[in-house]
Amino acid sequence: MNLLEILTSTEGKNREYILEIIFNDSVKFILRLIGLFIVIYLGKKIIEFLLNRLDEVPKNKLNIGARDFMKSLIKLSLYVVLFLLGLLIFGFNEHSIFTMISAIGLGIGISLKDFLSNLAGGVVILFTKPFNIGEYIEVSGAFGQVYKIDVFSTHINTLDSKRVIIPNNLMVNSLVTNYDTNEYRRTKLDISISYESDHLKAIELLNNISKTFPGLEHDRKTFINFMEYGASSVNILFMAWAKKDNYYRTRSLLIAHIIKVFNDSNIEMPYNKLDINIKGEVNNKEKC
Repeated sequence: MNLLEILTSTEGKNREYILEIIFNDSVKFILRLIGLFIVIYLGKKIIEFLLNRLDEVPKNKLNIGARDFMKSLIKLSLYVVLFLLGLLIFGFNEHSIFTMISAIGLGIGISLKDFLSNLAGGVVILFTKPFNIGEYIEVSGAFGQVYKIDVFSTHINTLDSKRVIIPNNLMVNSLVTNYDTNEYRRTKLDISISYESDHLKAIELLNNISKTFPGLEHDRKTFINFMEYGASSVNILFMAWAKKDNYYRTRSLLIAHIIKVFNDSNIEMPYNKLDINIKGEVNNKEKC
């Protein structure tokens, strides 16, 4: 029997009572629905306001990575708060909500431990700041520029413009190499010269290059020494300082310059080649 049949079969005060209950419940539902829409609207405005204010914080007080992380965390937290307010508006009492949160928390703790560990990793990155947006890092075989730091993951753009997304849990539990954290970097070159070349002259040329080549920091101590006897060469380790901003360009030009200087000075840099020595006379005459 549906509601219309019940009302039709009911007479007098009972019908009025049922209609009154339906009317009151409908009004309450509509008011709660309106209240929910108002809370969602105001909540979104508050979230937008807070995010905009966060964008206005100077970079020297809050770096871009921390700002992106805080924005993600604020959005997630406030949307959870809006959800809980929605439950309260629809008549759920605090005890029921607390019980539900406990049950959900237990379920999340069991089934979504990786999810929570990534969130914890994001918090660790936020406060320890092992790297910032725009810096070049290497982690788990991926090398590139940090593009974004989210609540749960870190985004890296590789040199060939691929986007690598690494969970924050992996970021805090792996060896991370930050190439831009220091203002200066050391250009490290392994230089090989042949045994027949003038070794002392090679060292003298490299010392002169380290003191005059543009882009190198001439007031910082260099390291230029023979390191070992190779199979076909004597190996020199050349280490000089350069600013991180022009490190790769300086290194590239330096390599080309050393090759040119060595060639001009008859310092041979050996490479794999095949020399054929023919002994005896070769008889090119055909036998009859």
